[in-house]
Amino acid sequence: MTGSSVPISSVKSWLEGSKDNACKAPGYDPLAPTIFHEEWWLDAATGGNFDVAEANAGGRVIGRLPFHMTKRFGLKMIRIPGLTYFLGPAIDEGEGSSNTRFLKRLEITRELIEKLPPAPWQYVKCHGGVTDVIAFQELGFRTYVQFTHEIAPGPVEDLWQQMRNKTRNVIRKAKERFLVTELSDAHEFVRLFERNLEVKGLVNGLNGALCRNVISSSLARQRGRILAARDRNNQVVAANFCAWDEASTYYILSTRNENAGNGANSLLLWEAIKDSAHRGLRPALLRIRSLHQRPVHRSARPFGSKGAQ
Repeated sequence: MTGSSVPISSVKSWLEGSKDNACKAPGYDPLAPTIFHEEWWLDAATGGNFDVAEANAGGRVIGRLPFHMTKRFGLKMIRIPGLTYFLGPAIDEGEGSSNTRFLKRLEITRELIEKLPPAPWQYVKCHGGVTDVIAFQELGFRTYVQFTHEIAPGPVEDLWQQMRNKTRNVIRKAKERFLVTELSDAHEFVRLFERNLEVKGLVNGLNGALCRNVISSSLARQRGRILAARDRNNQVVAANFCAWDEASTYYILSTRNENAGNGANSLLLWEAIKDSAHRGLRPALLRIRSLHQRPVHRSARPFGSKGAQ
């Protein structure tokens, strides 16, 4: 076995399980199940360098699979764009029994995968609405599971009580030291992010221009928010950026300087959770350990399988 294949990573989500329950979310679109599937997000995250495989039936679209083709070391690669935590097939399987809908999903997913352009290395991280990856396995993909932490919507008082005493105490102390404000300038946030990494001697693995595009586009559509913690000198010591769709709020990026301590980030995260709760959304805490490092997953498809070069 040589070459490379598509690792598929499936995360837990509110949309996992009963499709009927998922569709009850106001404005839910099975062909754009997360904010990351929306064309404006993909356009901002890739600089317009993305495409979408589509499946059609009866003159209408029943399946979409966005993808981002890049080159590295001269090799074509299908990867997840920056700040885009998952994509994967978006499918409208229609009505019918659970078995009928499963078979339809399988058929549509196969068709979408077959329409991906040839590339020796491919990576697809599926959103939580993808509850099975059998179609990927059938086509030689290696699959695995990745989890994220989510908080169910509920009264703010209940969410507060569900936290550990130690965490609540950290947030209480941070409230005495910092003032939480909102930033409206994506450029300011990215400058803070880049400067704090530089001070720590860390390499920034994110494209600053594309980050600004994503954040600016989210703010302009009122689909994102930047929160900042200011010290007594009115200096920003920490900030985070969250974005949301019809179902969930996603914790996208955060940054803090050496004077912030642990409390500033905890305070900002709590404020983001409260904001999501007021919107009736489920916060998805997609924190990666080091935002300057991108996870790289290599695995793969045997030579001779469709899509290998």
